[in-house]
Amino acid sequence: MAMDWLLIGLILLAIAVNIRSFVVLNQFQKQRKAMLEDAEAVHSSMEDFVANLEQENDELYNRLVEHIAQKESRMEERMRELELKIGIADSVQPADETPVAPKSKTGKQKKTVKAAEPEIDPDLPENEKIEQLHKQGFSPAQIAKVVKAERGEIELIINMYKKKQSYQK
Repeated sequence: MAMDWLLIGLILLAIAVNIRSFVVLNQFQKQRKAMLEDAEAVHSSMEDFVANLEQENDELYNRLVEHIAQKESRMEERMRELELKIGIADSVQPADETPVAPKSKTGKQKKTVKAAEPEIDPDLPENEKIEQLHKQGFSPAQIAKVVKAERGEIELIINMYKKKQSYQK
């Protein structure tokens, strides 16, 4: 008899464990479903965020393009005014040409070097001075000495000026 009670107890214990397993599995399924819903909500909100970010980026880009166009037009207008003011319009010739004399009888070449004085208006902003000197044919190293700036900065400004000129064509 004791054995029957023991078997009945073990069977009841097995049934209780199975019921508990079903309850735990049901809870896990509910948690998984909630996590999937949360993941979908996060994914949806991320898509909305990215779409809003792209829209703001487009708006900022358009404003930047407008701002640059306005600045360029103002700068072009100022350049035209200054060119008319100093009278160099389109007839600018390079000033740093160094003609080379033919070889003499001794075989050495003599170079005739002009002491090219830069013709710039001291009241101009630095960028315009650099552009003007570049138009006159001065090298970036020479311009750097005149305006007392770094050569890399001068080259950058000249490259930006050249790019602007290429956009205008």
